[in-house]
Amino acid sequence: MKNLFTRRFDRLVRLAVTVLGGALVFGVGFSLYALWPSNQAVGYEPVQPVPFSHKRMAGDNKIPCLYCHDGAERGPVAGLPTVEVCMNCHTYVQPKDKQGNLTPGMQALFEYVDPATNKPTKPIVWEKIHDLSDFAYFDHSRHTVGARLPCADCHGPVETMDQVYQVNSLKMGWCLDCHTKPPEPWRTDGRATRGPTQCTSCHR
Repeated sequence: MKNLFTRRFDRLVRLAVTVLGGALVFGVGFSLYALWPSNQAVGYEPVQPVPFSHKRMAGDNKIPCLYCHDGAERGPVAGLPTVEVCMNCHTYVQPKDKQGNLTPGMQALFEYVDPATNKPTKPIVWEKIHDLSDFAYFDHSRHTVGARLPCADCHGPVETMDQVYQVNSLKMGWCLDCHTKPPEPWRTDGRATRGPTQCTSCHR
């Protein structure tokens, strides 16, 4: 019986199937990698409007996290520093380079300040790094005060970072890994785990 298709056509069909099959395998593999909870947002490092070195401030100068993020022990939101908070120090401390010019960070900060009065002219719109899903409720004070967790448990060694980036995925499995650990010895509330594991604790 005579072949219905030519050998060249058969080769093209095999090539097309191989390419499509490879693309499918690559696409599924890449999707699984990209959507795997531990890979989502880890390493996210946006450029901030004012270059701010946490290594210099929190590491070298030992400025406490709560000086700039003063809501972390008072409620759900840690907060980001306002121009006024920056100028509490930088009205007096204005680092310069070897040529006597303000450093790039100071120049960027002074774009938000009236040079004659050192008063803010507009707010700094910081780029958010650690952003939980809208359906997840997180209260900073319950973790910093109630659970006595250090900031680094979630945010990583910020005091070593010139530019802050996301260290942990902040996904449900990552949170539960911590919540399901045995409770600390100082707890007297009879809790069986380090944190609550009921759905309504985080999803309200």
